[in-house]
Amino acid sequence: LTLLFGLASINTLTVISVTRYIKGCHPERGHCISNSSMSVALVLIWVAAFFWSAAPLLGWGSYTDRMYGTCEIDWAKANFSTIYKSYIISIFICCFFLPVTVMVFSYVSIINTVKLSHALTGLGDPTDRQRRIERDVTRVSVVICTAFIIAWSPYAVISIWSAYGYPVPNLTSILASLFAKSASFYNPIIYFGMSSKFRRDIFILFHC
Repeated sequence: LTLLFGLASINTLTVISVTRYIKGCHPERGHCISNSSMSVALVLIWVAAFFWSAAPLLGWGSYTDRMYGTCEIDWAKANFSTIYKSYIISIFICCFFLPVTVMVFSYVSIINTVKLSHALTGLGDPTDRQRRIERDVTRVSVVICTAFIIAWSPYAVISIWSAYGYPVPNLTSILASLFAKSASFYNPIIYFGMSSKFRRDIFILFHC
């Protein structure tokens, strides 16, 4: 379940970065972002997360007890089995490296587009308010993705490190794992701190 929700989270952040990229860099294609396309994206997010988290239960990869109340992928078995090693390398590439690459590309492109837009248009442009809203939304998304990458990178590194037979101290492994699994805790704090609209909606929801 931890892996399932973790993968769903990074998949969701990847889709968010792609939607921000389309709206920020290719507004003429904004019609592609509709209720139906987002519904399909949500289905694919959870199908992909379920596939990678269920694979060890079906024999491709393996889980192991980490002795502190949870379990995770058994990275060490990659030393003894080509099948297990193929799973670990595949999940590292498909569920961490590629999503992170997509997110970095999307937000770097958005930042460059925003800079170019400021250089070409004046503050009196009638679409300035819309651009400001888009910029604020993008800023929140960038911070959330950055926090997610920072949280999961140590875990991904030591996982692939141990998969290739190099020893990792237990304390380092435990801290990296707990740090990674706390990533979803940051999102509501970031939204609450950076989005005035989110705060207003929360206050309305709880009748503050």
